[in-house]
Amino acid sequence: MMEDALTYWDSEAPTMDARVEEIEHFDARGMCCVYGRGDHFGRHRSFNMDIWKTRDGRLLMRCWSRCEDIDWRSFEIKGVDPGEIPEKDKNTGFRESWVPKAARKAYNQWIQEEF
Repeated sequence: MMEDALTYWDSEAPTMDARVEEIEHFDARGMCCVYGRGDHFGRHRSFNMDIWKTRDGRLLMRCWSRCEDIDWRSFEIKGVDPGEIPEKDKNTGFRESWVPKAARKAYNQWIQEEF
């Protein structure tokens, strides 16, 4: 698992050559949410990550918080075949087993910087 990780992942990251690039904030209207999670540290520290698939198959990740003191960040995940993303299960929800290590690392680094 990642060193100094503040977040716990139920599954190991898949082996793939994915990378993330920081982008401008985006509007997710018309996109499909393929993964979401939230991590809470105490009462006032809440961190969230959503991954969206665009109509043309790109994957965009948003790191956000309702806390006004925390800056949001947006990324594009490259090197992942959108066909490899499992469907949302009606009982267990989104599966994280496909979320690449690069995306997990970017999320964890964002939390560490904003904490």
